[in-house]
Amino acid sequence: MKNKLLLIALFLLLGLRVMAQERTITGSVRDAGGNPLVGASVLVKGTTRGATSDLDGLFKLTVPNGAGNALIVSIIGFVTQEVPLTPAQTNVSVVLNEDNKALDEVVVVGYGTQKKINLTGAVGSIDTKQIENRPVTNASQALQGRIPGLLVTQTGGQPGNENIGLRIRGISTLNSNEVLVIVDGIAMSMKNLNPNDIESISVLKDAASAAIYGARASGGVILVTTKKGKSGKTRVTYDGYVGTQSPTRLPTMANAYEHALLFKEGERNDNPNQTNFTFTDADIEKYRTGALPSADKLGFLFRSAPQTGHNVGISGGGENSNYYISLGYLKQDGIMRNTGYERINIRTNNNFTVGKRLDVGIMTQFAPSLQKAPSEASYPNGPTRTINDIIFEAYRRGSVYPIFTSDGQWASVTAFANRLGLASEDGGFARERLNRLTGAVTLNYRILDGLSIGGMYSGKFDQTRRVDYSKRMKFINPVNLKTVDFDYSTNSLLTANQTNYQHNLQLLLNYNRTFGDHNVKLLGGFSREWNQDFAETVGRRDFLTDEIYVVNAGSANTQTWTTGGSASEWAIQSFFGRANYDYKGKYLLEGIVRYDGSSRFAAPVRWGLFPSVSGGWRVSDEPFLKNNRVVNDLKLRASWGQVGNQNVALYQFASSVSTSAYYFNGLPNTTAFYSGNPNPDLTWETKTTANLGIDAGFWSNKLLLTFDIFKDRTRGILLQPPVPDTYGRGRVFQNVGTVDNRGWEIEVKHQNQIKGFRYNVGVQLSNARETVVDVGGLGPRIDGTTITEVGYGVNEWFGWEAAGLFQTTEEVKAASFQNVQTGPGDIRYVEHGGNPTTITADDRVHLGRQTPMFPYGVNVDLSWRGFDFSAFGQGVGYRLTYMSSLGWHAFQDNLASAMTIHLDRWTPETPNGRFPKTRIGGVNKAFSSFHLQNSAYFRLKNIQVGYTLPANLTERLKIARLRVFFSGENLVTFTKMLAFDPEAPNGSGNFYPLSKVTTFGLNLSL
Repeated sequence: MKNKLLLIALFLLLGLRVMAQERTITGSVRDAGGNPLVGASVLVKGTTRGATSDLDGLFKLTVPNGAGNALIVSIIGFVTQEVPLTPAQTNVSVVLNEDNKALDEVVVVGYGTQKKINLTGAVGSIDTKQIENRPVTNASQALQGRIPGLLVTQTGGQPGNENIGLRIRGISTLNSNEVLVIVDGIAMSMKNLNPNDIESISVLKDAASAAIYGARASGGVILVTTKKGKSGKTRVTYDGYVGTQSPTRLPTMANAYEHALLFKEGERNDNPNQTNFTFTDADIEKYRTGALPSADKLGFLFRSAPQTGHNVGISGGGENSNYYISLGYLKQDGIMRNTGYERINIRTNNNFTVGKRLDVGIMTQFAPSLQKAPSEASYPNGPTRTINDIIFEAYRRGSVYPIFTSDGQWASVTAFANRLGLASEDGGFARERLNRLTGAVTLNYRILDGLSIGGMYSGKFDQTRRVDYSKRMKFINPVNLKTVDFDYSTNSLLTANQTNYQHNLQLLLNYNRTFGDHNVKLLGGFSREWNQDFAETVGRRDFLTDEIYVVNAGSANTQTWTTGGSASEWAIQSFFGRANYDYKGKYLLEGIVRYDGSSRFAAPVRWGLFPSVSGGWRVSDEPFLKNNRVVNDLKLRASWGQVGNQNVALYQFASSVSTSAYYFNGLPNTTAFYSGNPNPDLTWETKTTANLGIDAGFWSNKLLLTFDIFKDRTRGILLQPPVPDTYGRGRVFQNVGTVDNRGWEIEVKHQNQIKGFRYNVGVQLSNARETVVDVGGLGPRIDGTTITEVGYGVNEWFGWEAAGLFQTTEEVKAASFQNVQTGPGDIRYVEHGGNPTTITADDRVHLGRQTPMFPYGVNVDLSWRGFDFSAFGQGVGYRLTYMSSLGWHAFQDNLASAMTIHLDRWTPETPNGRFPKTRIGGVNKAFSSFHLQNSAYFRLKNIQVGYTLPANLTERLKIARLRVFFSGENLVTFTKMLAFDPEAPNGSGNFYPLSKVTTFGLNLSL
């Protein structure tokens, strides 16, 4: 009994000792106005132990006894605070100040960083948290609608080849408006970049901010900085999702019954006396009852498909080093058969401090990818079979023409009528592998306080190998069950290898000092970039078996061999400098100069100078506004600068050497000769930009406003003006064109917290409009359905103006002559050419601009306790899309198809039909304003709902954070456009559809 009592006493003493080692802390978290902050995180420093403030801002947690304890208190929108604890303290009152990071944030600019409050140029940036967890395969997609003045277009959805277009502030030239993208100081696309690795994105929109990149910056600059490690314990994160894709929008094709009915009506409209119709009444009845099949070609070609993405990140560091390592995997099956994409991303960013003055950074990236697609190799003398041709086939051939015969063989009513078979695995495959290896070493040595010298050497190696193999195929005519006349019994292989080397050297000298109220920052630099490209192709035919598709297994007949190759290189060398000065942080001034030399031009005109100057006035720092309760930040900006455009074809300044074969005495010989029309005086285009802007913050920066207006003039645009007949050669490129461009941008953001509910709302809108000023004596440049001429925009739509439909024979007779078949129900064209009796080519007029106008974006972010919700939408206010004869007319030819929208056509009984009367011939198919649709739209681009587990629960699970979420991409679209997706490049159907994606995922931090 005594032993039991001693044992109980021992346990009690041990329990008392444990209790004595910890104590309970209670407290409150409030803002500067005394309002409770709900959902604030309160962590014991150096541990995962923590709590979350409740509705009254109160919290309670236990902490170890002893000195050295502290609490880390944080909540979004407020400055994180470390609160030290005394050994006996049991109660804490914490007051957090609002974090004005919207103005104090650091923005990446060319070769450096600046605080946003000190910017004098037009620089846009994006909060990368807004693009996290989005199922995008190309990081450029996530920028759409996020930054005013940046137009992002996606005209295709093929995995690995999304056709992303980037344009900053509209069109400023008749040639390339290419945007320069810089990732960690290296010029490259964002195509193979893992979005989870991105730390920040800046967009340099005016010449004052972009002049630091000189002859390559006429289209604007996008700067991408990837994540780096931070000092502290090792942090492991996992971000992943699984989801399903489906086409955003596909037209509804006419079924076989509707097709046959409309086709017979069209034949009768073309020839009222016709008696022998393609589809008899008996055929039409069989299609109606289902006795004859109806082929759903879109349903066969497209499908729902899975997509998944997984990313693991490891980061941390000590006093003199930090590291970031990431591994990403993406797999996207295509919504079209036989397509898909896989990519692995491996990135490391390591930084070290050697001694007290030298900083060293080492970055490596390896990104192998594989793109899967149908074979695009054409058969000898056969139809083209690009992926767009295959998709076009599904729209072009009507549902009355089957995909398969009754016994399951590939069907075709003509030699070229079933590319859907060629799209399948039976038709072959194309596989493209890209291996991208990038590395960089950076050094920065602090010579003195405020004076440092640094440099970077980087290299990028891209190796692409494409294998395109077309298999033997046999197509059966479903009517007579005979093999079609065209011979598909051959097979072929085309291999292509391309290698790109890019080397970049940068040297930088930075000086940063303060003299009383005067702050000075100076930058001087040198850079050199060198690029080499090599390409080769080899083709063979007539392989013995489809199982062995290596070059040597092809036919030995050299007449069927194809070979090709090319090599090119170019370089650009630059000297540049930037000077920043401010007085009391209130009066701001910046000057930039860059001196570029490009190998794309001849030596005498190779070098050019690109200057800029900009200034700012922080009006809110003046005494008369400093303590204003409404306006707490107000800055006025103005800038002027020049940038260049070196995006011209290589070697235009010199004659190229061509080779040709000839026979002499029955023997083959090769000769070389000069070709082309060189111009040694050719140089870059120069764009001059002026910009005025305002940045404002109201009510403690709860409301933020940015507004800019700009005007550009690009001179020296490359064109081929007329030359005298005595010149003896063809036209040469000369710097003779001029284009003006002007526009505006506005962005408004509002953020606030009401007790535990936080919200953030943002709207951005912009527009730009270009005008051709000079074309060097050239007349209007007409390219089919577009025209470029002085006084108008670039490549405006050009055709006949349609004025509705004729309703009676009398109206047709009273109007200008159009066509011998024109009658009631046909399009009526307006006469503009001065000949009132006949509609001719002279009656064509400008019909509108191609470029989308008024692009905009809207975002809403909400959070309450552990729940978060975000919605983002974007669109354009006006855009004219050309609906080709296929998309806008039933039956482009005898084998063509129709859509259900074509049922709403003119007939004597329905004179108010949307479309002209159905025809098979060419009447009504001449390009006119009737073929243009306003494809303005608003698209719910992304919606995301998430829940983060509370800290007390994650502590028990021994993890730092766990969030689960649902995300939807391209879920809903509002548009008046008929049939196709409003983001589509055209209305003909020859493009890979965009996808809507729904995903479930989680974010985990250890």
